[in-house]
Amino acid sequence: MGARDLVRQLLLRGLLLLLWALVGWGALLLLLALVNAAGEGPGPALARLLPSRGSSIWAWLNGLSVALAVAVGVLAGGYLAWTRRLRP
Repeated sequence: MGARDLVRQLLLRGLLLLLWALVGWGALLLLLALVNAAGEGPGPALARLLPSRGSSIWAWLNGLSVALAVAVGVLAGGYLAWTRRLRP
């Protein structure tokens, strides 16, 4: 394994770690939104997850992480349903 392959592997692992960190952060934001929805209703709680025009990059990153968490949840649920359907 050459130096170029080692650097590429380290960069890809770092990107994968960053992706999973964003998914975890999005899951925490969704959980907090669900807890707040019990007290103030689902509209205001979920509206805080969506960035508005002129928002900072952090608000957009929060929105992206929530979308990633939802996508991972849907894909994982679909995968579990598919594997359970294939079992006899």
